[in-house]
Amino acid sequence: MINSRTNARITGVLFILGTVPPIAGGLLWGPLVSSPDYLSTMTGHSVQILSLALFDLLFLGLACAGIGISLYPVLKRHGEGLALGAMGFRLIEGALQIVGALVLVALLAVSQEFVKAGSPPNSFFQPAGAAIKAVRDWAANGSAVFPWCAGAVIYYTVFYRTRLVPRWLSVWGLLGITLFLVSAFAVMFGLINSFSTTQMVLSLPILVQEMVLAVWLIVKGYKE
Repeated sequence: MINSRTNARITGVLFILGTVPPIAGGLLWGPLVSSPDYLSTMTGHSVQILSLALFDLLFLGLACAGIGISLYPVLKRHGEGLALGAMGFRLIEGALQIVGALVLVALLAVSQEFVKAGSPPNSFFQPAGAAIKAVRDWAANGSAVFPWCAGAVIYYTVFYRTRLVPRWLSVWGLLGITLFLVSAFAVMFGLINSFSTTQMVLSLPILVQEMVLAVWLIVKGYKE
């Protein structure tokens, strides 16, 4: 049985793995996917696109699921229903992030075939690419809007009530999640582009908060 101190350290490391590598990959290679001429340019950056998909698969998908599993025994002491809810939502989030990674590989395949065919205008490649890209945006941002945010609201609420971590961290997390919801819905409904500056600015508070929380868990652990 893993003790509370070790559990906190594992959870903190998972928060870092689920945030830093995917953000770095998104900033480096995300513009290749959001570019208006992505069908023409993606195939020339296959290694970068596959790296982004791998980052999403290993770090976003598996780390997010791991966070839910590691938080379960901690939250269970304060309500099994809430613990199951938080874990379930983060497992769903991880699964959707894996779907997003696989869809990205499919989009790369369409780009490669498009270029091989001579980049024909007004062909079936454009609607096919747009459809796959829409699925990726909905999978990635859908996982943020529903499972991740729902799970986060649950565990930040428990943290706030029980003072397992300082209350200012819990309040920061709840406010950050709210701003992230705004950015995710904006991407889903086409108001802003994925990986756009606006999305990054709205996402920054929760991203920084999760890193502060991660360091706190690694160094201080949960309040007993």
